[in-house]
Amino acid sequence: MSFTGQPKRIKIFMIAALLVSTNLKAAPHSDFQAWIPVNLNVKLTEQLRGFLELQPRVGNDMSHLTSMMIRPAIGWAINKNVTLWVGYLMSADSVTPDSDTYRIENRAFQGFTWKDTANDKQFIWEVRNRLEERFLPRNTDPSIRWRTRLRVEQLIPGGSRWSVIASEEIFFNLNDNANNAQLQAGAQQNRLYLGVGYRFAPEFQVESGYLYQHVWKNSPVADQNNNVWMSNLNVNF
Repeated sequence: MSFTGQPKRIKIFMIAALLVSTNLKAAPHSDFQAWIPVNLNVKLTEQLRGFLELQPRVGNDMSHLTSMMIRPAIGWAINKNVTLWVGYLMSADSVTPDSDTYRIENRAFQGFTWKDTANDKQFIWEVRNRLEERFLPRNTDPSIRWRTRLRVEQLIPGGSRWSVIASEEIFFNLNDNANNAQLQAGAQQNRLYLGVGYRFAPEFQVESGYLYQHVWKNSPVADQNNNVWMSNLNVNF
């Protein structure tokens, strides 16, 4: 019996197996959602700042309340551009997109914002950084996450109250989680947003637009792509 050609066949088989294994991960899941944050910013003293965010999220193709968040924080303004923050978040998240059972996440966070203007204050930019300690159900150790967002706003010339807004935010898990295979160190999600804003008064602004959220998952779980219509109410005192 001749074995001529067997090594070549083995190589072909191994290459085919490798190609198949790299494609075992399912195609990304997609969902259409609506996020409706209400943000309250208060200047308590010359340097002390207060912040409160309420944010419901409607998912499962806009059919079910999948998340509800409350996020208070206290800030200390180092100067007119830079503010240090410390805060807390409580989030109730549905077990599945259509479930009426919700799990509670408690989260502490620290961070800073750097905000400035250009072009005679017609262009506004802000860098926001947060370090989060996420205390998740059935996890004894916190999941540590770093997130960075760049937000820019261009006012429409001529005294208009309208503006165009864009932002990019990236999330990184900084530690591995022994109880959750989807909370391992590395890039965790990305958010890209484009919208328009309308300022009723210096203290009140509404903005609305499209946000694309991509959440990376570890194999064999499929990644998550969310198409989000986000509408914000920003109140500043």
